[in-house]
Amino acid sequence: MKLRSGPIIQVALFLLLIAAARVRAVDGDVVYTFGQVLVHRSSEVLPAEIGMPVGEGDVIETARDGVAVISLVDGAEIKLRENTTLSLDSLGRNVAVHLSSGSVFSRVNRQLISGFSVQTETAVMGVRGTEFFVAYGRKIDRYRDVWICVNTGSVEVAVLETRDTLIVEAGKGINILGGTNLTTPQRYPWTRKLNWNMDPASGAIEDRTDLEQAYSDLLDQDYD
Repeated sequence: MKLRSGPIIQVALFLLLIAAARVRAVDGDVVYTFGQVLVHRSSEVLPAEIGMPVGEGDVIETARDGVAVISLVDGAEIKLRENTTLSLDSLGRNVAVHLSSGSVFSRVNRQLISGFSVQTETAVMGVRGTEFFVAYGRKIDRYRDVWICVNTGSVEVAVLETRDTLIVEAGKGINILGGTNLTTPQRYPWTRKLNWNMDPASGAIEDRTDLEQAYSDLLDQDYD
C-alpha cells in the first residue's frame, strides 16, 4: 500500500525544520556591529545585524570601517577589528576560529568552555580561560608577522611549520616574525592602547590602535 504525506507528517517536518534552525541559532549571535560587517554562509553573503544567529562554518568579515562583537553561548566572546576575516570552524565546548586577515580580541570563560583556539596560516593560539589579542602585521618573508598580546590568563602559542611552542603570560606579548620565528615574550608599550571592551553599555567598542607602533617597540621595553 502506498503511503501519502498527510497533514500530520507535514506538520512534523515543519517542526523538525524549526528545531534544526533553533539548534543552529544557539551557537552564538551578533551583539554589536559598526560600519560594514558581512556574514558569509554557504553561498549567501548577509549583512550582519544585532541579534543575528551565527554558527559553525560562518565567516565574519569586517570592512575598512567595520567592527563586530560575537557572543558564543559556550562562554566566549570575540571582537573583530576593521579589515578582518574570521571563520567559525568549530563551536561547542571546544571552540576553534581561523583568522585569515586583520585582528581579533578573544575573551574566554574557563568555567564554561573546555578549550578555545585561534589559528592563522602559520600558528595556533590555545587557551582555556583568558583574554588575548591576535593581529596580522607586515609581510616581510613568505608569511605575514603575527602579533599576540595577553591581557589576562596565559596563552600557548605553537608555530605550525617549526612546531616551536611557548607560553605568553598576562601583560606580555610576542611577535611571530615571518610567521615562523617566535620572539621572547615581553611588555610592549603599544599594547596599553588596546581597547578590550566588548560591552557597548560600558563605553566605546572600537579599537583604533595603530599596529605600526608595535614595530617601534620591538626592543625590550617595560611599561614603567
